Amino acid sequence: MAQESVLTEDAVIIDEAWLLVGATSTPEIAGRVLELAKTIRAYNAILITASQDIADYLSLEGGRYGKGIINASRIKIIMQVEENEANLVKEILNLSDNEVTQITRNRRGEALLSIGNSRISLRIHASEREFNAITTATADLLAQRNVEMD
Repeated sequence: MAQESVLTEDAVIIDEAWLLVGATSTPEIAGRVLELAKTIRAYNAILITASQDIADYLSLEGGRYGKGIINASRIKIIMQVEENEANLVKEILNLSDNEVTQITRNRRGEALLSIGNSRISLRIHASEREFNAITTATADLLAQRNVEMD
């Protein structure tokens, strides 16, 4: 039997979340993810969702599930997005024109941090260990493999 405790800190991470809440999903699956987003903080845990295509994230039932998850998220990190997607983000997060310009011009490692109505620009620097754990770049993965084989 699973034991619940508010003394532990847990995280659920969903990469490519659009697969679970976007047009290729079902209302049942997307509804479960939305329910998780709305209730997880009550269990002293966090939910991290990541998606590279906000349009896909908002494509099931007019964006009902994706918007619900975004609205349930207190902290949002917006990396570089394409101009057409920036307008979707602008609408959902009520961004200014300057903030929209920023997120379309961000470079690798640059982001807009949004907490409630407060926003700040930031630069994310990963340690070598973090970088090696999360990189998906083919050249980086090949270099890692070569180091491991030596």
